[in-house]
Amino acid sequence: MHFDLWTLALQTINVVVLVWLLARFLFRPVAGIIAARRAAANALLADAEATRAKVQAEAAALAEQRRELTADGESITAAARASAEAERATIVHQAESAAAKLRDDAEQAIAREQQVGREALEREAADLALTIATRLLERLPVRVLNQAFLEGIAEVLATHPARASLTGVPVEVRSAAPLEPTAQAECEAMLTRLIGRVHELTFRTDPTLIAGVELAFSDVLIRNSWRADLERIRSKLHEDLGHDVASQRLV
Repeated sequence: MHFDLWTLALQTINVVVLVWLLARFLFRPVAGIIAARRAAANALLADAEATRAKVQAEAAALAEQRRELTADGESITAAARASAEAERATIVHQAESAAAKLRDDAEQAIAREQQVGREALEREAADLALTIATRLLERLPVRVLNQAFLEGIAEVLATHPARASLTGVPVEVRSAAPLEPTAQAECEAMLTRLIGRVHELTFRTDPTLIAGVELAFSDVLIRNSWRADLERIRSKLHEDLGHDVASQRLV
């Protein structure tokens, strides 16, 4: 096989020129384009990374805001719940106070009505007793009544704790019906026998006694009359009424 050196040299020169042309007019522009595109891609990647970081930061900020809003909502809810509970407690207390007041008012109204009814019954009982007493008195001689009540007042005076201090004290004898002279003499003798000397003795008629005799000293009143009995009955009725009202309140 024969090789022509000039042909080999020309082909070598052609290859070198071709390589130089390719390097100058093809490889460099393509490398530049590739580098430019790489730079653009890197810039896009950097922008994307910056955008991603910004989005992440905004997402974190939104999450923080959401947490703060959640905490604020819970605080507002707790405050609203506490306020509602306090208002409910206030309303319940006011309702209980109003109910207690209504109950007290009702109890007082019932007590007043009972008191009015009891007083009406007392008045009716007193009127009835007065009527009965008057009719009974009309059937009995005045002398017999005065004698009976004088004997009763003598028994009361005999056991009275202040009897020893009544000697020499002025005394007024009050009777529902006038005492006859004989009855007055018997009364004076009874006083002298029980308390000793009587300094001043007067007699007075008091129809409000209904029936009976009372001895009025300076600071001592000894009673033996139907009016006194009616007053004691009325006082006992008041005591029973007060006890009934107190028992109802305890219930």
